[in-house]
Amino acid sequence: MIWSEFRQNMAKTFTALSSRLTLSIWLTACVVAVVAGPFGTFQTMGIGLRLLYWGSVITTGLAIGAVINAMFLTVCQDWHPLWIDLKASLVITTLLAPLIFVLRAGLDPMLTQADLAPGSIWVNTALFVAPIFFLRRQIAAIYDPDEPTRARLTRRLPTPLQDASVLRLSGRDHTVEVVTDAGSATLRLRLKDAIDEMEPVEGLCTHRSHWVARAAITGHVIESGKLCLTLANGETVPVSRKYRPRLEALGLVPGQDGG
Repeated sequence: MIWSEFRQNMAKTFTALSSRLTLSIWLTACVVAVVAGPFGTFQTMGIGLRLLYWGSVITTGLAIGAVINAMFLTVCQDWHPLWIDLKASLVITTLLAPLIFVLRAGLDPMLTQADLAPGSIWVNTALFVAPIFFLRRQIAAIYDPDEPTRARLTRRLPTPLQDASVLRLSGRDHTVEVVTDAGSATLRLRLKDAIDEMEPVEGLCTHRSHWVARAAITGHVIESGKLCLTLANGETVPVSRKYRPRLEALGLVPGQDGG
């Protein structure tokens, strides 16, 4: 099961690598590195060597990053994305540092022994890798239409539902029913934890046992004298007194005087 999830995450990761955002970051990083020549490469390498060196480092780093990211997404599904980025950056740095050592030793004609110190190379590599990892996720969340940010909870769902839109969550005992526009699944999870994993999808609680995605709400009805929200899939979700004021403030249900 984990192997199939890993292959699926690898496919998603390599699809992301071919996105306009990733290609833009790759090109920008290469141009900046070649022109600026960080970590002493401007002083010791010509532009041709810098192009070969930084092109190799950045391209290899992205490839290694894709594999490591897919592994973390498979094994550490419950982790926060930024925590995954941090851990992945450290692993990528550790794997990439030996390549950088070999390339610098082979291509840079003016290096001293101090320049090739493993600790120094590891630190410099981390300073280069981590910002790219974090920057890519932050820009993707804002500017990349090809890569919509999905809730972490969807990673827990069966494969056919992972790309679906979550409409509502309903808690019962220690399980949560996750209803999407492509079907439903039951997860062994507390409702509170499931709601936390729905970020950044906008939603709200309507009842102590129900959470709905804001985009899924289509209106409201009265059933057996009780106020309910209607959802895009035709279902209704009860609204309790505790949560009604919030819904009223958002204009999703009428005020008390309006029924």
